[in-house]
Amino acid sequence: MYILDRCTYTESYSPVHTYTFTGPCVLTGKTHSVTVNAAGLYKYHQGGLIQDCFPELSADDREFILSGMSPEAWKMTFGEDEEDDV
Repeated sequence: MYILDRCTYTESYSPVHTYTFTGPCVLTGKTHSVTVNAAGLYKYHQGGLIQDCFPELSADDREFILSGMSPEAWKMTFGEDEEDDV
């Protein structure tokens, strides 16, 4: 998981327990941050599927967690989503 190897994090306890991971995009080098719920992070470490553990995150943010590719880099590489064109 990219965020554990290449990012720093801050922890917050209010109003809920969260972690904010910040690190460079693997393609652009620009800083990107993702905030996750601590309970979801625990479930993910226990083998849960990323989409089930972090349903509140966008697909873009889940991709950054896994690969380090920011939404900007994804769009540069693969173009706009059809949903974005609507």
